[in-house]
Amino acid sequence: MKCKIFLKQYIKMFAQNCVLPVWYQICRYKRVIPGLIIFADAHHDQRPENVKFLYRRLSEYAEEKTGKMQIKELYLNYQTASPAKVTRHMLEFMKLYARAECVIVCDNFLPAASCRKRKETRVVQLWHACGALKKFGYDTTDDIPKQYHGNVFRNIDLVTVSSPKCVSPFASAMRLNPECVKPLGVSRTDVFFQEGWKENCRREFYRFYPEANGKKNVLWAPTFRGNPGSPRTIELDLNKLQEQLGEEWLVLSRVHPHMHEHYLQSDCKIPTERLFPVVDVMIADYSSLIFEYLLFDKPLVLYVPDLTEYQERRGFYLEFSEIPGVQVKNESMLPSVIEQEYLAYCQQKKYNKVQSDENQMRQKKREQFIQTYMQNCDGHATDRILEYIIKEM
Repeated sequence: MKCKIFLKQYIKMFAQNCVLPVWYQICRYKRVIPGLIIFADAHHDQRPENVKFLYRRLSEYAEEKTGKMQIKELYLNYQTASPAKVTRHMLEFMKLYARAECVIVCDNFLPAASCRKRKETRVVQLWHACGALKKFGYDTTDDIPKQYHGNVFRNIDLVTVSSPKCVSPFASAMRLNPECVKPLGVSRTDVFFQEGWKENCRREFYRFYPEANGKKNVLWAPTFRGNPGSPRTIELDLNKLQEQLGEEWLVLSRVHPHMHEHYLQSDCKIPTERLFPVVDVMIADYSSLIFEYLLFDKPLVLYVPDLTEYQERRGFYLEFSEIPGVQVKNESMLPSVIEQEYLAYCQQKKYNKVQSDENQMRQKKREQFIQTYMQNCDGHATDRILEYIIKEM
C-alpha cells in the first residue's frame, strides 16, 4: 500500500515538475481562445459544491453571449484515481490552460501552479472555506507537501474571501499580494439565503432520518488534525452522548471529508451545509464551517479538549475566545451545556424584545463576529464574483 502511494506521488511530482511545464509551453504557441473558461478540481469526480453557483451563472451569461464564451469542466479525485488517469487529466488540463482566458478552481490545484502561465490567462481561486480561523497553507507545516517545490498558489490572480478581515490571512497563507485577495464573498453561501433550498434540505433530512421527527438534533462536526494525507481527529463517544441527552435528542456526526475513510463511528452521509437548516445545536472545534453555521443564528458549542496543543502546533488568525460559542474541554460537560445553550436560544426567540442582559451581550457578540468575518456572504456573492470575472476578461 505504501509503495503504491509513493509511486502515485512520484508520478504526480514528476509530471508537475517536468512534463507539464514542457507540455504547456508547446500548447501555448497557439493563441488564447477568447471566452474560454475552465473549471478544474483535483478533489472531486464531479462538479464541486463550491463552484456550482458560479458555473450556473456563467453558463447563463454564456448563453446570452452566443458564440463568444465556452465553458469546459475537468474534475478528477486524484486520491482515488489511477496514476494513468491523473496523468491524462493533468495533460488535458494543461492543453486547455495554455489557451484559456480564465481558469476557476476552489482548492489546491497543483497543475495550475506547475508553470509560468501566460499573462492573458486569469486564475480565480474560490477556495472552500469562509472566515479566517486556523492557520493554513504556508502559515503552517501541515498543509503543503514537503516534496513540493515552488508555490502551490502560484499564478492566482484572484482569491475570493468572505470579508475584508480575511484579506491579510489569505494573502499570508497563499504568499500572494493582498491586491489579489478580494472580499467579494463566498459564492456557495448564496444558497443559505434561499428558503426553497432550506426546505429541500429539511425534506431530504427527514427522508433519511424519519426517527428525527419531533426531536432536537445535535451535530458533531469536527475538523481533522495533522496532515491531510494522514488525518486524525479527537474522540467523542456519540453513543454515550445520545444516552445522556435522552430520547428527545438525535445525535449525529459529520466529520471532515479527509476523515471519511478513517472515522470508525457511524457518520451522516448528508453534506454538512445541508444539515444546517435542521440542526438545533452544533458541536464543532476548529473548522471554518463555524462561520457558515453562525449565519443560521443557532447555538454553537466548541468541544476543544486539545485547544492548547492545537494553538501551539497550528495556531489561529483570531483570538479563539472571539468565537460566539461556549468552550467545553471536558466531555462529561457536553450534555448539560448543549441543553443550556438550546434553552437560552429558545428563550431568546420567544422573548426577543425582553432579553436578559447576558443574552443581549451574547447576541451582540454573535452579530459583531458575523459582521467582521462574513459581511460579504449576504446572498449576492456570486453576482459580485461574476461581475469581476467578466470585467477582467
